[in-house]
Amino acid sequence: MIDYRKYASYRSEYHPVRHRKKDLFSLKLKLSPEYREKLMGIWSKDDLLGDFILSLDDYRELVTEAHAVNVHWSTKIEGNKLSLEEVRESSREVMASKVRIARNPGPKQEIINHLYSYFMGDELRIPWSLSTVELIHKMLMKDTGENCIPGHIRETEEMEVTDGNGRVTFKACPAKHVRTELNDLMEWVNESPYDPMVTAVAFFHEYESIHPFTEGNGRTGRTLFHVLMQELGFRRFNLCKLEDKLLSESGIYYSLLEYTDEKGDYTPMIEFFIDCIDEAYEEAVKEFSKRDLIKDMDENSRKIANSARRSMEWFSVSDAMTWVSGLSDQSVRSRLASLVNKGVLEKEGQTRSTRFRFSDPFRNMKEIVRNGTVE
Repeated sequence: MIDYRKYASYRSEYHPVRHRKKDLFSLKLKLSPEYREKLMGIWSKDDLLGDFILSLDDYRELVTEAHAVNVHWSTKIEGNKLSLEEVRESSREVMASKVRIARNPGPKQEIINHLYSYFMGDELRIPWSLSTVELIHKMLMKDTGENCIPGHIRETEEMEVTDGNGRVTFKACPAKHVRTELNDLMEWVNESPYDPMVTAVAFFHEYESIHPFTEGNGRTGRTLFHVLMQELGFRRFNLCKLEDKLLSESGIYYSLLEYTDEKGDYTPMIEFFIDCIDEAYEEAVKEFSKRDLIKDMDENSRKIANSARRSMEWFSVSDAMTWVSGLSDQSVRSRLASLVNKGVLEKEGQTRSTRFRFSDPFRNMKEIVRNGTVE
């Protein structure tokens, strides 16, 4: 369990807190042995998630639920009124490639945009630049009805954050410095000498502090954080439900952002993120392990399934025979048929022309994004 009370004391002494340009190559940061151990544990859990093999339907269900929870909380904190169940329904439609554009612009389109952002792939590979940030913002804000130009970095508008009483609590980077500071941040993230998670959290904070857009900064920042975590090595981060842990106590979340800007001390915020991420991974491991099929497979079936997953391309019976040794053609065919029945593999063709590949419930979505259907 996350001890939110631990972080409640980290509050700014004075308001408004003002953005200050930081030397991210010299972070003020301490990580105790406890948190170093947690970091190592998170890496192990990420690897463990990669060992599970689920049926097509189970994998689709768990990934769709993770994406729905993350998108719901990330948009809810910014004012989206759709319930979690409504977001789940939109997620199911999108994940089944049934919908790309909502009937009316607004809250539902925002959900759809977020879901497609999970599948952008090659366009978001490190190294990053200003165009990376512009691309994500454009995709998230397109047709949402927000009062902003999607993908347009502010040049003259000054940004302030207010609380529920209208009090200004934070003043963002002056407009005339936004492009310079954001460009410096992109150069830093491409060359950061720090641990990947420290890099991702520090990047997220500095991005939020700069606040480069007139609307959608938090949503864009959290999406960038998810992508960056995967780019820096946490390959199964998208399987975790993080945002509910991170944002359910929104006062603590915002206070830590302000505290870090005011004091320049990254330790509390990074510890908070580690706590939330550790719990999210723990939850994902438990959910995936319950539906894991590989524990009931013989060794050769596991080899075939894992080889197919690494390839993700069509393969023949002859190809599969090179992945295992000492099995007859008929034995390999029998194992392939069993994997198809379990929903691990899909097949096409008959007899000698039969081909197989690892089941990916989101293959169509990836193709849609790759082909530029979603702009």
